[in-house]
Formats: sequence, C-alpha cells, structure tokens
Amino acid sequence: MNRNAFLFVISRQESGASAAFRQSNRDTPRHFTRLYIIGLSVIAGLTIAGQGLVQRSINSQHSGSHVVNQAGSQRMLSQRIALKIANYDEAQADGRAQIRDIVALRDHWVATHAELFAQVDAVAFDRGAQAALTGLLNDLHQPMQRMSGMVDTLANRGSLTKTERSAILTDQEIFLPLMDAVVTGFEQSVRARLAFLQSLELTLMFLTLVVLALEAVLIFRPAVKRLWASLEQQEQQAQQTAKRLESLRHLAGGIAHSFNNILTSIQGHGELQRLEAESLRQNTEYIDAQIHGCKRAADIVAQLLKYSGYGRFDRHPTQLAAWLGELAKSIAPAGSSTVVEVKVLEDAMVAMDREAIRQALHGIVANAIEAMAGRGGKVVVQLQQISLVEPRAMAGPYRTALPPGLYACIRVIDDGDGINAEDIDRIFDPYHTGKQFGRGLGLAAILGVAHGHGGGIEVKSKFGCGTTVSLYLPMMEAGTEQFVTRRSPV
Repeated sequence: MNRNAFLFVISRQESGASAAFRQSNRDTPRHFTRLYIIGLSVIAGLTIAGQGLVQRSINSQHSGSHVVNQAGSQRMLSQRIALKIANYDEAQADGRAQIRDIVALRDHWVATHAELFAQVDAVAFDRGAQAALTGLLNDLHQPMQRMSGMVDTLANRGSLTKTERSAILTDQEIFLPLMDAVVTGFEQSVRARLAFLQSLELTLMFLTLVVLALEAVLIFRPAVKRLWASLEQQEQQAQQTAKRLESLRHLAGGIAHSFNNILTSIQGHGELQRLEAESLRQNTEYIDAQIHGCKRAADIVAQLLKYSGYGRFDRHPTQLAAWLGELAKSIAPAGSSTVVEVKVLEDAMVAMDREAIRQALHGIVANAIEAMAGRGGKVVVQLQQISLVEPRAMAGPYRTALPPGLYACIRVIDDGDGINAEDIDRIFDPYHTGKQFGRGLGLAAILGVAHGHGGGIEVKSKFGCGTTVSLYLPMMEAGTEQFVTRRSPV
C-alpha cells in the first residue's frame, strides 16, 4: 500500500463522523445566534423603555415642581395683595401708583390661578386626586372673585371703606387654608407619580436582569458547553490525526529499514557477481547498472529514514559559530550570484550529526536561493540562542511543540518571492513540488532531521516579502553532555 492509499483509507474511516460533526457545527451556531438576537432585542427594548421612564420621571419631577411652586406663589400673592390694600392710604401722594401695583398683582394672581386649573390633569396622579384638586380650586374661586372685585372697586373709587377692608381679610382667611390644601394636593400627586415611575423603572431593571440570567442559562452556558465540546472534539481529532501521522512515520521508517536490508543484500550479491564477472573477464555493464540502481534506492531509503525522524544520527558536541563559518564557504551553489552571509548573534553548543545538519541547511539555503528567482541578492544565516518559557508550536504536519528550554536557533532569511499562507504546511509533505521547494522528500526529510535531533522547524513567510526558516536545536551545557532543555531526544 502506497502513502496515498494509506491516507485515503484513513480519510474514509473519518468521513462519516466528520460530516456529522461539521453539520452539527453549522446548525448549532445558527440556533444560538437566533436565541442571542432575540434575547438582545428584548434587553434592548427593556433598556429603551427604562431610559424613557427615567426621562419621563425627570420631566414629571420638573413640571410638578413648577406647579407646586406656582401654587405656593398663589398663596404669597394673595397675602401681598391683602397687605398692600391694608396699608393703602389715599392721602399719600403715590396713592395712584399703589393702586396700579395692587391691580398688577391681582392680574398676575388671577392668571396664575388659571394656569393651575389648566395643569391639574397633567399633575394629578389619578382621577381621585384630579377631582380633589379641581374641587379645591373651585372653592378658591369665590374668595378670589370677591378679593378681585374689591381691587376693581379700589381702582375705580380710589378708596375702600373699613367694612370692605374687613371683608378682604375675611376672604383671605378663607383663601389661605384652601390654598395650603391645594399645595399639599399637588405635592402628594407629584410624589405619587414619581414613586409609580420609579417602581416601573425597578420592575424593568428586574426584568432586564431576569432576561440576562435567562440568556446566560439558556444561551451562553449551553453555547460555552458546546464550544468546549467542539474544541475537545477537534482536539481529539487532531490527536487522532497526529497519531495516524505518527503511525505513518513508523510505517515509513519500518519500510525503509526493510528495504534497506533487501537493498543491502541485492547490492552485496551484485558486488560479488561483479567480482566474479571481472575474474572471468566478462562485461560488467549491467551489473554496474544494477549496483548503481541499488545505491540510488538506498539514498531514497535514507531520506525516508530522515523523514520518519528515526534515522541513525552520529551526534557530536559542536560549537555552531565556528562550524557555520566553515560551512558558509561551501554552502552556496557553484555559479550562483547570491551571497550567503553568516551572522552570529550568540554562539551555542549543540550535540548534532554534522553531516545531517549540513545537508539540511544546504537544502534550506538552496530553496532560499531558488526563491530569489536567479536575480541574486543575499541570504542571511543567523545564529542566536532562544529561551522558551512555554511550549512553542513548530511547523509541519505533526503539529509538534518544543518544550520550554534553551535552544540554538539557526535562521535562514531571504528576500525572495515568499510562500502563500495555504502552502506553508504543504511544503513539508513528501514529494510536494514547487519552484521554491525542490523535489523529492526535500523539506520533509529536513523536518525529520530536526525531529531526530529533538528540535523543530519554524517557517514565517509572506507572499512577495521573503521567507524566514528557523531550525531549532536543543543546546548543551558547556563541558557536559546534558541538554539545557527538559526534553528527551526523539
């Protein structure tokens, strides 16, 4: 079974469950979205109504206070009129001026009384209060008319008799208690209306809290549960996929080992056959072709082992700065106009298979140079130490994450054409082809070399703006064989 058939079988096993899961994921957000919109609309309506009641309360309080002040002003006006009439002396030189002031006060008093009549319906809290206030104002009408008539008499005649003045005081004694009752009635109506509006506001606030609670219980809580369930299911699917990919790596490694044993046998017999043919002075052309084919197959098997991450790596402690300096002299392809520059920000010691890492860096740099599209330029190979305080996700189909620790980071930076976002993960697929990524196992084998050293690869790129490929290798403490990370080598 080839790799494509193996992946096809895996995908068919997951297709039914995945289809149901996707359909559920499509329907569930719509359901919760509808409920959320309904709940939000109710809350918005309650909020608008509450704000309307608040504004109405403010307006009612303002207008009610104005009416109460008018009623209080009526009481004072009647007292001022009575006082001015009592103090009026026709013998004084400004007698006519005093009469004009009394007439003006009387006119203002009568006009205010008419305004109070007009505002009873707006201020009275209910029909009972409205009837009571209307009755009190009607009772005030007779003493007001008598006092107003006395003012007209004063204006026409220029004087009042003692009896007429005594009648004004009598009417004043009737008017004041009635006016006090009117003021009290208006105040009670204003307080009752404000209390009613405040109770409505509290009711709306309570209803809003109830709707919020129901929304939390009926919408947000199930939505969060569903989200967690969806995330857990996706995590499980990702873990299953990672396990299947891990199985594929094991399969590739096992097949590679088996083929390597077979190829070793075929190549050994071919060598023996070649020696025998040479001793008999026979043509060895076909035997040489057989041995050459075995060597090419052995190279592919070696790449498969690198891709699986289970190849044999002969590791030695290496100071990367000096090693990269020597490597830079030969890493650029012959005849290329691209300059490879090594920048050492921080030196680092790692345990690595120098030949495997050399081939990996050679492949990465070759891809970077190819990305320059033959126009030349500069590829920077940068070395520094990276301290990870939390796991960092690496590139590749396995979605591995490096554990916290200290790593040597070798970055290959180019200003080439860059990589499309949808192609970044695919560049690590075996036999993925593209003008930048080479052919064959390519970066897949390089990724296997990184995993085999307990490290990883990170790719950052933007189409048209170049690419940065970072190779992470766990560092070693100087003079020891201990890794600075807490990770056991793969």
